[in-house]
Amino acid sequence: MPKRHRLKILVIEQNPLFSDGSRLSDLVGLTDKIEPSVLELYDDIRFGSHGLVTCETVSWERDDGFPAHKIDFNLSSGMSKTLDEETVRRLFEKGWYGWWSNEWFTKEVCPENVGFSFNYDRLIREHDLIERRRNSEFDMILLVNQDPVYCFEACMMGKNAYWINGDPIEADCPLTAIMNVSVSRRDANFECFGHMMENVMMHVFTGGTDCFGYTEHEWDGVQYDSMNLWQKFILAKRNYDGTAACGNVHFSPNSVRDYDWKNPDPVLSTWRDWQENYPDLTGQAELFDPSVYIPLGMDCEKHACRLHHRWWFSCMPHADGVTHEGGYSNSWWDYFASLDYVEEIRAEEDGTFTFRYRSGKTETFNLPPVPAGQIGLSPVEDPGCAVTVGRESIRVEKDGKSASIPRK
Repeated sequence: MPKRHRLKILVIEQNPLFSDGSRLSDLVGLTDKIEPSVLELYDDIRFGSHGLVTCETVSWERDDGFPAHKIDFNLSSGMSKTLDEETVRRLFEKGWYGWWSNEWFTKEVCPENVGFSFNYDRLIREHDLIERRRNSEFDMILLVNQDPVYCFEACMMGKNAYWINGDPIEADCPLTAIMNVSVSRRDANFECFGHMMENVMMHVFTGGTDCFGYTEHEWDGVQYDSMNLWQKFILAKRNYDGTAACGNVHFSPNSVRDYDWKNPDPVLSTWRDWQENYPDLTGQAELFDPSVYIPLGMDCEKHACRLHHRWWFSCMPHADGVTHEGGYSNSWWDYFASLDYVEEIRAEEDGTFTFRYRSGKTETFNLPPVPAGQIGLSPVEDPGCAVTVGRESIRVEKDGKSASIPRK
């Protein structure tokens, strides 16, 4: 049975309090959408993982002030790192979407390139996130926002943190995802998790080397057998001239452009093979079109993005054990939940193996006795790594890393 993960979630709601007792979410008419946005994500993760990952809110904390930024805003009261009530009320006087095209705001209030200017350092300090994470109070942070916030869709905090679609935040605590939840863009919230997963799996299979599959014709002519498992999973008509698989977060197997979720033209795809048979892939393909994830007759204009992402995650390997080659977990949800993977394996003089993970933690693997004359895969049941017994040596593999010791 694949490992199940119950993630403890810290929700930080940034919802400025106005002088009359109302909040920014009241101004833009989204107050009743805040909690459903979070619960919807929990359901998406449960559905996509086939129940292997469930989420539980362990604390919901609300910030009354305006979020801090790394740039200065030109307010009527002077330069400030935060917006104020007067500015925000004027910004949203045309409704929520008004701020996107409000020239007064972009030319006078923040003429500087705002970029991803949200101040994570202040958030971490004010909520004591590092110490609380060290004490295992939570596993993941959901940052529930009222726009404009200018934060990353996803970023990582912790020891040896790495890019998951936002600048990593080095901190003395376990690896932790800080995920953006936009109350106004609920259709795309699961996408933040998709980009996080893309980056995590790239680190697992390539050490972080670009392997997105977003470039048109990227792998045309490349031999299928030379690809790693992640590349094989994200094959699509756009990036490969052979049979498509599951595509990625922006391109389904038959997409010809970004977010082309409703393209009716069918292509051959092995998506069902990945969803139902992994790790025993047969290579069998079938015609794919959007009816795979969009119910017939459904008005999907507002839901196609989310429906695609739920389907895409559901195709991700979710089986027991490890691969015979490379020692990768057959449930990629293990990487989703931990954000961690093995970076090095050392063979020790005493015959044990030491796994060093990205997070800096280490584990010792004690090789069980190997019967004389045995050659091939280890008789150990689910050792958490792949063990190959040769005539002269024994090789241990995990997450694509390996080490060997002489056979006695």
